[in-house]
Amino acid sequence: MLKSRMKPNGNIELSIGGESMSFTAQELEKQIEYLAHMRRQMPEPVPVDPPKVEHVVVNPAYTIRTDKVTKSSLLRLRHSGLGWLNFELPAEEVLQMRRAWIDIVYKLGLDPSSFGEYTGPERRRSNLH
Repeated sequence: MLKSRMKPNGNIELSIGGESMSFTAQELEKQIEYLAHMRRQMPEPVPVDPPKVEHVVVNPAYTIRTDKVTKSSLLRLRHSGLGWLNFELPAEEVLQMRRAWIDIVYKLGLDPSSFGEYTGPERRRSNLH
């Protein structure tokens, strides 16, 4: 079994069968990205249904870029452990998500005017290109 531990210098040490390797945050991010790439190629696909909720990132930073030519949008979400995750959404899915968010606003009784203008850190932006 693969064992992991945080070293005093902030690096992550991974051990298996008496062998160990140490990774900086950037090196570990590259390994995680590589493993995710390899996972996509495995014959057993990622399950269609999401697993039980165990860990939640609260209020993640995100950016949205739109492409007027393809009518698609690039949604980038920042996960505190996995880094930036990128999702390209076609126009049909953007419209479906719009309907879903409008339903959520209605169901929760949210009034956008009661929140005023967003004054937090520059975390959310849309870039048209």
